[in-house]
Amino acid sequence: MKISRYRFGIQIFFLLISVYLFIFLILGKYQTAHEFCPYSAVCFGGMFLNGGFSKLLFPVSVIAGLSIALLSIIFGRKFCGYICPIGTIQDITGLIKKRKPKYKFMNFLMYIKYPVFLLTVYFAYNFMLYITVSFCPIYAIAHPQVIRLGALFVLISIFVISIFIDRFFCRVLCPYAAFMNIIQFAGNILHIPRFKIVRNQSTCKHCNLCNINCPMGIEITKYKVIDNPECIHCEKCVDICPVDKGLKLTIKKIEK
Repeated sequence: MKISRYRFGIQIFFLLISVYLFIFLILGKYQTAHEFCPYSAVCFGGMFLNGGFSKLLFPVSVIAGLSIALLSIIFGRKFCGYICPIGTIQDITGLIKKRKPKYKFMNFLMYIKYPVFLLTVYFAYNFMLYITVSFCPIYAIAHPQVIRLGALFVLISIFVISIFIDRFFCRVLCPYAAFMNIIQFAGNILHIPRFKIVRNQSTCKHCNLCNINCPMGIEITKYKVIDNPECIHCEKCVDICPVDKGLKLTIKKIEK
């Protein structure tokens, strides 16, 4: 069985869990979706660091969010590729238009998520979280009974744009993706080995199938070791490669 099919099964499993939680949110069984959002590590962790609460809000999600981010030092952004429901829905809506052009401007837009991340940290630390949640796609479903138009607009826009641009939110806007990328960068500085795709340069046919099919827009043929932190380990490139073991996932230190 191809890796991508195995991965899709895992994605659907976690998507169904998310649907289950959403139903219970509607029924009022849970307080908010932020109880399960890993980015609560920043949103509510930042407020806690400023001494705003006698105890940590949503401790499970904060601990889980920090753990996922720290594990990205070794495992990369597997959370994005296998677990995140927004990522999964983008993959599904993206199937409407299977072949998408690779836009050059995406190489610049991908940096937007870093100031977005810094803004959310600033807002959280200064008890201005209401600004963040007003446009947070998770918050659009966090309180189904109270519709936040800004958050709902962002959520709908994400899925519409993903029809034409693969994983637009993951690549351009997601602050948690930026957080994990920063953590990976720290791991590189500390020379901590990380799982990465390795390309066999001697057998590569330069057919560019890996480049064309990468949902994160990574130009894989530019690398011997794909150290790009945007990689979500979907391994579509591994599946599509016509050369046996032309691409494979292995654990490697950063190579200069």
